[in-house]
Amino acid sequence: MILIIKATGFIPKDQPIFIIALVAPIIFFAFKVPNYTATVDIELTIDNEGIKKKWLRQFLFQSRPDRSINWTEIQDFVFEPDRQFDKFKLTLKDGTKLKFHHNTDHDKKDDFQQFRLDFENKIAKINSDKDKTNDIKRGKTIYETVWGLILAVIGIIMLIAIIVIFLFFPIKKTTNYAMLGASAIGTIYFIFQVYDHRKKNKNE
Repeated sequence: MILIIKATGFIPKDQPIFIIALVAPIIFFAFKVPNYTATVDIELTIDNEGIKKKWLRQFLFQSRPDRSINWTEIQDFVFEPDRQFDKFKLTLKDGTKLKFHHNTDHDKKDDFQQFRLDFENKIAKINSDKDKTNDIKRGKTIYETVWGLILAVIGIIMLIAIIVIFLFFPIKKTTNYAMLGASAIGTIYFIFQVYDHRKKNKNE
């Protein structure tokens, strides 16, 4: 956009302050606006009755009510770790699915990991009661599904193929090593999660 404006002669030549004054607000809003249009802040509280969800900051132009979920309403739950957004999903007995995504960059800024431990401990206590009518199950993460295993195998094949290509068939064209490295790290993370979750399931 700056190139287009400059080509039309709108920006005076040799005036960097003018350029900075024009670009700075664009950069500011580019980083700030997504905070209000793509992310929200909620507070999840556990007590003897169930879970309470309280909105601290909602999407722009939205006003949704807070919600309480009784333990007797929950059929199963899933905590699915991810490199960027951990997922917490509840499936209710009426078929409703509630999904919450947690930015892993905020692990040291909030209590999500402690919430996960407290939630699982509470579920274990509920399931240990003699009355099994309210037995809450742990659902499968993608790492524990057949589809997850297939993706992991494909990832392993791709990593091996990349190594073979670099060792025996050098690429003459310029390679985007940053993107390639990021993709490899993501693939390795996924493969490790598949292995780790399946190993834990065998030991249970």
